[in-house]
This record gives sequence, C-alpha cells and structure tokens, in this order.
Amino acid sequence: MVSNAPRTAGGWRLGGWSLAAMVTALTAIAAAAGQPGAGGNPFAGNWRGTATSADGATTQVVLTLLDAEGGWTGTVSGFEPGREAPLTRIEVGDASIVVEADVATRLGLLVLRYDLTLADEDRQLTGTQQMIAGAQRVIADVELQLRRRSDIPQPQVEPRIGYFTGTWRFDYLGGEYPPLGIGTRSGQVVFTPRGDAPWVDGAVTGEVFGEVYEERISIGFDPESRTLVVQEQLSNGIELLSVGDWRSPIGIEFVTRPVEADGRTYEMRRRVTITSERAFRVTEEFSVDGGPFRRLADADYQRID
Repeated sequence: MVSNAPRTAGGWRLGGWSLAAMVTALTAIAAAAGQPGAGGNPFAGNWRGTATSADGATTQVVLTLLDAEGGWTGTVSGFEPGREAPLTRIEVGDASIVVEADVATRLGLLVLRYDLTLADEDRQLTGTQQMIAGAQRVIADVELQLRRRSDIPQPQVEPRIGYFTGTWRFDYLGGEYPPLGIGTRSGQVVFTPRGDAPWVDGAVTGEVFGEVYEERISIGFDPESRTLVVQEQLSNGIELLSVGDWRSPIGIEFVTRPVEADGRTYEMRRRVTITSERAFRVTEEFSVDGGPFRRLADADYQRID
C-alpha cells in the first residue's frame, strides 16, 4: 500500500499528530493503565462491568477514558466479541458523562451511546447503554467499576476482498529510497470491485513534497488459502508484485518480488495490521543485495466513505 504524513516546521507529524502530542497521549495512556483514576480526574481509567438488556441478556463492557491535558479520548468494547471502537464523542460533567462510538458493521452503521452517572465513593458508573441502528434502538442498564485492565480486545475482521472496497485516506511517513520509496506523502486511494471477480482496483492520488502524484494498485484474494496478491504501478514507473498471508484476522504478512535497478537488487516486505473495519496500518522494510532489512515506512489508512 502507498501512503505518507507531511513534515512541518514543527517536526514530524503522523496521522495529524505532532511528536509532542503523541508523547502527551502515550504518557496519559500509561498512567491510566497503571493507576485507576490517574491524573486526579475521577472519570479517567478503565471501567469494567456489564450491560443488561430488558430480557436479562448480559454483555461484558470495558470503557477506557483518558484525560490528556483536558482533551478526552477513549475506547469501548462489549458490542461485539473481540472488537473495540474509539470514542467519537465525550462530554464530561461534574458527576456525569456521555460517550458515543460509531461502529461499522455488515448491516450498516451502529451508534453506541452511554449516559452514565458517577458514584465517587463506590468508584462506580451506572446508567444506560443505547445501541442505535437506523430507526432501531436497544437500551440496556449499565454498571461499571473502575479497575485495572488486564486484557486487550483484538479486532476480529473477516478476511475478504470487500474489506478494501471504498475510499481510504492515508498518511505515509517514510524515507526516500529509490526505487522503492519516493518519500513522505499523503492522499487517498479508491478501491473499486472488478465485477464478480475477487479483485479490487485502486487509484491513488496524493501529494509528495508539494507535487501531485498518481499510482495504481490491484488486489486479488483467494478465500480458500486466504492469500492476497497485490500488483502496484508506482509513480516512478516501478512495478511491484506482492503475495500476502491473511490467515490471521489481525494482520497480513507480505513478501514482494525483488526489484533490480542500477545493478542492485532490492527486496521489500510488509506487514498490514488490521485495527478495525475502517482502519489499518502498514509497516514496510527493505533490503539491498541481500543485506539486513531496514525500516522504509509506516502508514495509516482510514476509510472515509
């Protein structure tokens, strides 16, 4: 995959985050993971408990809230086994909090809303969970306790060619290593299904060092072997052919056919980390003439359609 993040006068930025902002956020995450209610705010930390619907069905819920210098972020799990969603709305009052998350499902967009009240002496949040899908709304009673977090929910994305269909925005932070890399860049790629065939064709448009560039990508998928084939026509004229193993629901390991240029042989390998139905990350490494592999780039992709 191709993508990149711009460098500004203030330093490197990845996915819209400056280095200073990333350090601040990571510090807050570490504090919240190690100390419930860290930072002095009674809402910060990992809240674990249950959501119980009117028919008595119970679901385990984990709500993580991070307060980094007044800027709230967080995640929630419990709406589907093995999945976790970033919070898109967080409103904190003196003794209450409202949070929401948007989740892409096979049936469309699912909105999760939690209206919770804090019982500070019991370190407990109680209230309601609403699961909203179109005109349908399911309400459950929620009880959460502030606790340390011992597990990490893993995204469980079904391997399929349709995962890539749509428009993705990317930020790519990488080196300029001809013939494999043209440097840090950003833009979008639109993947279109190839009729009934298990292929999608992608058109990349972006900007590198202030100049517009275009590339082409085609991806094929064999559902039986869970193998991906990726054909790329880079903006510098180089063609890449990669084969990926997608037997893991959280990542794809790629090997790429070596490229010969200027009397040298270049080999690239990639790992695609699937983080959700609407996001994935790419790590690229390369080797020259059989030497040790070095980092080429890191990229973030977000679906925007």
